[in-house]
Amino acid sequence: MHVTARFPFWSRCRRIPPLAGAVAILVCALSLSSVLPLRGETVPAPQKKKIVGATARITEVSSGLTFAARIDTGAKTSSIHTEKWEIKDPAPQPWDNVGKSIRFRIANEEGESEWIETTVASRVRMRSSVQDDGDYHGRYKVRLQLECNGVKKRVLVTLNDRSGMEYPLLIGRNFLRKDFLVDVDINNDD
Repeated sequence: MHVTARFPFWSRCRRIPPLAGAVAILVCALSLSSVLPLRGETVPAPQKKKIVGATARITEVSSGLTFAARIDTGAKTSSIHTEKWEIKDPAPQPWDNVGKSIRFRIANEEGESEWIETTVASRVRMRSSVQDDGDYHGRYKVRLQLECNGVKKRVLVTLNDRSGMEYPLLIGRNFLRKDFLVDVDINNDD
């Protein structure tokens, strides 16, 4: 029995010119050499991820306000309680406000509030867990710097009236990614 009859892969490999095969092997070897350490070279240890519970204390850096936050690995983006917002020279169509200056007031669960001024990064249509089925609302997103356990990140945050929710801040995967592991047995919002 011929080898190519049992293993069709070999028949395709025979069609690759020898020079192309050599180039492929060389490329693989060079890419591995950039990852593997040389003899005697030390490799930095991977950064250890911080453990965060189902809830946590998170600081919005520009205002200095600290929030009790719900950690939600099912949410792509973080969301913060916003009592009021104003866009400079607002356009009639909300999507046309992306890139414009926005001023908004955030408030934590203790009633402390601060005004923040930044730029509208995006606009999204969302449905919340406290809304009726099929009821969608448009929301603006801004970039805010948040801090938890010594880790500061500038991430997209949805501006939302969260007064009907237990936690004024929801932390999504965009903040957790690469730096945190979630242990749902821990609650750190004290």
